[in-house]
Amino acid sequence: MGSYRLQQWLLRIGLIVSAILLIRFAIDFSHGMKWWLAAPFWLLVIGALGIASHNIFGTSAPQSSNQSRVGNLTRDLLLAAIPLSFLASSLGCSGLSAEGCTPFCTFIKLIWIPLIALACAIYVFAPMQVWLTTILAMSFLPLVPHCVCSNVGNAWWIARIGASPVCYAWGSIVSVIALSALGRAGRLWPSLVLCAVIVCGATGFFVTHHYFHYPW
Repeated sequence: MGSYRLQQWLLRIGLIVSAILLIRFAIDFSHGMKWWLAAPFWLLVIGALGIASHNIFGTSAPQSSNQSRVGNLTRDLLLAAIPLSFLASSLGCSGLSAEGCTPFCTFIKLIWIPLIALACAIYVFAPMQVWLTTILAMSFLPLVPHCVCSNVGNAWWIARIGASPVCYAWGSIVSVIALSALGRAGRLWPSLVLCAVIVCGATGFFVTHHYFHYPW
């Protein structure tokens, strides 16, 4: 019960932090991009924060036994989305290079994200609440301000605190969505679809940014 309560508090904190980072990012993105690029970005931010809030604060019914197979599949896919979202965010920043813009960025990319993936894999074979809490707690570290790449998303933060915490904001909200959805009947598939959209969007940004220099 202690681990569950800690997880619920961490989910709430993660939601608040993610909301601050993503809304600030959306505002800055709107100022720097054309409206037809900014509008889908805002919709994704609103959708992500909305479903995360619904998962955390809404009531839910337990999954029935005939949903167990589907539940296990979506559970595994939701868990996989967590390290994939952090990896996609990392690729969007530093590309395929092993080194990031700072030593901390390199540490997150080469060491911390694989450790998050390992924790997710352990939970699949040993589904204990403590591992979900561990994964959630690990998801906060990439949000430490560290990025010094001055772009549309980072410039506001760099000008004020010298480094940006935005690079892994999408990974953070995927972690909140996925972990808040696990075990809640009727929310697994919507949460999974949104997590998949975020991962695909971040991966698409990696490709367009690093190989086509678009949108910056």
